[in-house]
Amino acid sequence: MENLPLKKIIDVSWRFGVTVASSGTDKIGTNFMHLKILYDEEGQTKSIFIEMSLAQFYKFLHDLEKAKRSLDILT
Repeated sequence: MENLPLKKIIDVSWRFGVTVASSGTDKIGTNFMHLKILYDEEGQTKSIFIEMSLAQFYKFLHDLEKAKRSLDILT
């Protein structure tokens, strides 16, 4: 089995926004969420930036809550 680098989440920040201008009029008024995940990988601080729609964010949140419930059962 391959040794994978250990990663630890340090911080998560988020920003909610609404598109107010776009070259495509169908995009105006759409909601989005920016997530920034700061993590430590073998002593180095790294960041991941994610943009998702509001529907994608709610799905992500649901999956996190489901994972938490599964972990709670194990402890």
